[in-house]
Amino acid sequence: GYGMNNAAVKKLFDEGVRLIITVDCGISNLLEIEYANSLGMEVVVTDHHNPPKVLPPAHAIVNPKLIDGDHRARDLSGAGVAFKFAWGLYRSAGIKDSSNLMDLFDLAGLGTIADIVPLLDENRILAVYGLKCLNNCVRPGLKSLMESVGIKKKVTASSVNFGIAPRLNSAGRLEHASLSVELLITKDEAKAKALASELNKLNSKRQSIGKQIQEEVFGQIGDNTEKSIILSGASWNPGVIGIVASQVVDRYYRPAVLIGVNEGIGRGSARSIDGINIYAVLYECRDLFNDFGGHKKAAGFEIVEEKIPELIRRLKELIDDLVADEDMTPILEIETVLDPTEITMGLASELELLDPHGEENQPPVFASYGIKLVDMRRVGDGSHLKARFTDGKVTLDSIGFSLGDLADKLVLGDNYDLAYNLEVNEYNGYESAQLNLVDIRGEGKL
Repeated sequence: GYGMNNAAVKKLFDEGVRLIITVDCGISNLLEIEYANSLGMEVVVTDHHNPPKVLPPAHAIVNPKLIDGDHRARDLSGAGVAFKFAWGLYRSAGIKDSSNLMDLFDLAGLGTIADIVPLLDENRILAVYGLKCLNNCVRPGLKSLMESVGIKKKVTASSVNFGIAPRLNSAGRLEHASLSVELLITKDEAKAKALASELNKLNSKRQSIGKQIQEEVFGQIGDNTEKSIILSGASWNPGVIGIVASQVVDRYYRPAVLIGVNEGIGRGSARSIDGINIYAVLYECRDLFNDFGGHKKAAGFEIVEEKIPELIRRLKELIDDLVADEDMTPILEIETVLDPTEITMGLASELELLDPHGEENQPPVFASYGIKLVDMRRVGDGSHLKARFTDGKVTLDSIGFSLGDLADKLVLGDNYDLAYNLEVNEYNGYESAQLNLVDIRGEGKL
């Protein structure tokens, strides 16, 4: 499960454990920590989620959200907090040899990028050094996982977000996170390859389950024009609905809450749009939850099935008051307009110096207007678009991830306005500038 629970605490106690150190959880587990205390155990909480008004009675709490005012560490990921906690232990113990800590940069950076925290300040430093370590990877498990994903050259933030992290997360979502832990710590290359293969299979299963839930959710939404999308379904996998909730926000651009109900208990995932703090909204309904926590854009909770109708009613009322009609139209900020002749390998290479990008530090979006479409096709599993455009002087290659459906709407020979990120594409040892399409519209049409 997610976070602490009494059954796990009792199991650890029976095994002789007397100290629990949490990572990325615990700040909302007041009752569970009280139970651990009653057994004579000590709990140290390391977490980065928003703290409740009443803090749990832990032996110590390490959470940068408790720092007053602005601080470079305030938005650390759970992995970042754990890394800084280890660093603090070394200092307290007077250990000056920090080589062991340096060896953990890959995990700290991996966790930071995967946790979708603002990639600024200390998070950016952890991401930069983490990627350097990943590009000189010495862990057999991560090396095997990267090979199975097809990451042959430079490891980037995108490699983590779309290749490494989903596979590491799939274990905890569908079976048990210990599979991923074993992969990260094993020194046996044969075992590493076997675990990487298993995680690949789990990720494919997770994608299949996610697609099934997505189709059911999108079918229920239909032409829904409400300011929020709040749905529940029997047997929706709680480890997958968060991903589907994000897909709902991407498509419909309004706050989304999905609740999977199993054996009388609902486990929900909430995702939000810019300007709407979904954690604050859920906080107003905290009396209905068994447990809840999260951030301003993403949160989760547990609730008994009988209380779900009341939760839906209250959430809709709260969100209706917060969301204006214009809030449901996403705004795409364009950095600058480029003439196609300016789109060169030199520019794409220079833009790579700004990496890594992530939450609140997105890659620049450029625009080019009135460019003729000369070729297109679906690629991958059919959900992606490969297209070629020209202004009569230069030809531009592009890829549109998750834009495959546009192949049924675009017309060869017509002119289009393009919004895109500019990147270096490598294929068969040849590098070229490529447009990573963000959006397409008919020429001059708003």
